[in-house]
Amino acid sequence: MAAPDIIAVEIRDMDFRVGRIIELDAPASASVGSWISYKDEWGMVIGPDRRHLRISDTPPDQFLDRAKFLKQSNYQLDGASRVVAVYRKSVPYSSGFYRGDTGATETGASFKHTFYLKLDQPLSEGKHTITWPEGVFPPTDFVFDTLQTRAIALRSTFVGHRPEDPSKIAYLALWLPEGPEHGAVDFRKYGIDTFSLIDETGLEVFTAPVSLRSQPDDPEPSNGLPQPLIDYAEGVPFPVTAIRPGAEPYIMAPGHELQTGQRVALQRLRGEQDAKAVFATIASTDADGFTLSDVSEPLPDVIEPGANVSLTYKSNRAGTFVFELDYSAWNNPGKYRLRLPGIGVSDTFEIADDRWMALARNGIGGLYNHRSGIPLDNRFGFERPEAFRPGPKLQILESNLPLVWTPNWYNGFVPFEEGSNASWVTTNVAPDDYWGGYMDAGDWDRRIQHLSVSDAFLELDEFLPANKRAKPLGIPKSSELLPGYESLDGAPDLLHEAVWNIDFYRRLQLPDGSVRGGIESTGHPLSGSTSFLEHLKIFTYAPDHISTYRYAASAARLARLLREAGQQDLSETYRQSALKAWDAAERGFENPDEFYARSIEAGTKAGAFSAISWEDRKAALQKDAEGPRIAAAASLFRLDNNPSFATLVETAWKKEGDVYFQKGDGAWDYHQSGHADPTLRDQIEKAFVREAGTLLSVQSSLAYPSMKHPYAPAGWGQGGPPDFGQTLLLFRAYQISGDVQIIRLLQQTMHGLHGANQLGISFTTGIGPRQIEHPLHEDHRAMGVAPPPGITIYGWAPQNASAYGWVFGPSWSPLAEVGRPDAVAQRKVEPDRFALPFFEYLIEHPAIVIQQEYTVDQTIGPVTFIALFLDAI
Repeated sequence: MAAPDIIAVEIRDMDFRVGRIIELDAPASASVGSWISYKDEWGMVIGPDRRHLRISDTPPDQFLDRAKFLKQSNYQLDGASRVVAVYRKSVPYSSGFYRGDTGATETGASFKHTFYLKLDQPLSEGKHTITWPEGVFPPTDFVFDTLQTRAIALRSTFVGHRPEDPSKIAYLALWLPEGPEHGAVDFRKYGIDTFSLIDETGLEVFTAPVSLRSQPDDPEPSNGLPQPLIDYAEGVPFPVTAIRPGAEPYIMAPGHELQTGQRVALQRLRGEQDAKAVFATIASTDADGFTLSDVSEPLPDVIEPGANVSLTYKSNRAGTFVFELDYSAWNNPGKYRLRLPGIGVSDTFEIADDRWMALARNGIGGLYNHRSGIPLDNRFGFERPEAFRPGPKLQILESNLPLVWTPNWYNGFVPFEEGSNASWVTTNVAPDDYWGGYMDAGDWDRRIQHLSVSDAFLELDEFLPANKRAKPLGIPKSSELLPGYESLDGAPDLLHEAVWNIDFYRRLQLPDGSVRGGIESTGHPLSGSTSFLEHLKIFTYAPDHISTYRYAASAARLARLLREAGQQDLSETYRQSALKAWDAAERGFENPDEFYARSIEAGTKAGAFSAISWEDRKAALQKDAEGPRIAAAASLFRLDNNPSFATLVETAWKKEGDVYFQKGDGAWDYHQSGHADPTLRDQIEKAFVREAGTLLSVQSSLAYPSMKHPYAPAGWGQGGPPDFGQTLLLFRAYQISGDVQIIRLLQQTMHGLHGANQLGISFTTGIGPRQIEHPLHEDHRAMGVAPPPGITIYGWAPQNASAYGWVFGPSWSPLAEVGRPDAVAQRKVEPDRFALPFFEYLIEHPAIVIQQEYTVDQTIGPVTFIALFLDAI
């Protein structure tokens, strides 16, 4: 049930029949990526030796007739026409790729359709029968029992709680697609003002009030979007035919009925592949058109056929009333459901001591399932052959392209694909020990940013009490995979997890101390191919001083913890490596021209400085190096108490006092060193607590609590999983202040990712009864198997940020919106993307990269860290 008088029904299109990978007896004559016929099936040639085929997925041969299910007169309930209105939301749940009729690779989607059947009165408890439109399905019997029937508007945690957790909160929220009041449902109109907690027997054990948290017109000033309230499209779009540019552009739309002051959305202005919307205010009107003001982004000089305009309204990210159900006072272990009178119950959740550790182990599995260079052995629910291990079948070349010159860094300016082009690549073959680390995400590169995971785990290992540190996480000991670590077998698993990643970058260190930023393929993965059948060229980045600083900080931190664990030899190995890295990075910081001489020469030949000179690029790099330099200096100071490192950190703190990311790492290591200047130590403590307070202070204005920083933009994970900036800020501030509000926010954020959100799903694979089904993880898609557990996707992002024209475009696009009526009828997201509230807009298709992508350091690592921390306190 969705409400006392609204039945919710989900109908799914048939799923794709998933293909598989087969090995041929001999290499195929066709090129990689070509489709060839194989035993009455089509297969794509994959692999470096062309000995494998990825058999095509098979799309459904028919899809739901959506229009047929929208007529209320087509339904009967208990033999009577009791359905007075029907509302529908259609979004993809699965996808596949296959050989199209032209021989090209195409992708498609299967949709899930949620129908909301509005009744003439509240539904009574007991047995009922639905008769479907035109007898498409046989009459369906169901029992409405408020002790058993799931209330889809109840948004509760899939993780559960520990008994002593200070925050046990669920939400009640329902948005009706194209419903009255812009779809917002106010449950107060049903007289729902209390909820109960029931145990496994159905016994009511706790009751409390339902409280209003947010109304749809409540502004969210910290939402990361341009305005506290968002423009949403509504109604039937009207065609526009021409534009006259100017200070107040004139749009020709004969027959329009728009009025001055109304807010509108304009779409398809640039043609069928323009999937964005432009929002503006009507400044004036005449019979043939209107002028615009307050335009959200520049308009084209010419409008293409198919352009349209529609009215908008303003609402917050929820787009509906959000109610809070607080049962924090209940702390008895057991399995429970929330119950609302007249609607039903939530999903079952458990209150038990192991709830956060269960989430943590799932995340550790996510990290393990992204290890490169070894076979994955199904210990965390996923198997995969060895990938990216140098040897006779795989060669890695050394490149003169540094990682920080590519878009894989903030100010990068050279496409990473050029790393193995003639201008950059050398003839030097990388050593055979260039393997290991974590694959980034859907692609398979390993980048120095992944050290954030290892750094955080080492910091957490210091915090954990002995009994928590001793808990096994299920990962292999370092000695099972890496030589020289036999003495470490008795160490905590978190230390082994950090060693796995840091040791990889130690092997990327050159004799002069400089460190390569990682290893990359010369393109994004080919759909249908796998990491263990990579056919693209592979190269290792040239050293850069920023990556070298990053490594120095991690190696020094590991050296210190190894020393404290009595591992003197291993500690000294990493200490010397860290000091060499520091010296090399300092040479790069003091004289970039000399440090990057080979890269500058290669870049000049490649034309990399034709738009912006090396001098200007160098200035930006030096600015980027400040944070990693401070972090490295502080980590080395904490290791050896060398005052020269302290001076650098103190000078930087007095200049800026930053507590985020690498500068925050430096401030914290200095603070924890035991040798910090007392005045600066006090300032650092106050800064961490103050910044955490800023994050806490905005929660009351949000529809749902979130660790997104109020100044951070929405998208690429902002608003979904927290990054390490916010995670470590709150972790450190809690150690200083002990503020329980920090723990509440951490718990609410984790619950929001795992069920207690407006979609009622888990953004992490392996957690909950409803999970994201196909994140952008290329191996599982190509292998035709379920995704590995432990992947947390970026999640919500603004509609315009994901307005990919090759996805939401013509008939050939996977989620077509214009072109052939039959294609649009089967593939269009409905209602219109720009009519969906922010928290309703999640498109489960791997082509929506900004939502379905993830990384080990931005999503999997922080979620795992928080779960381990919450388990420990």
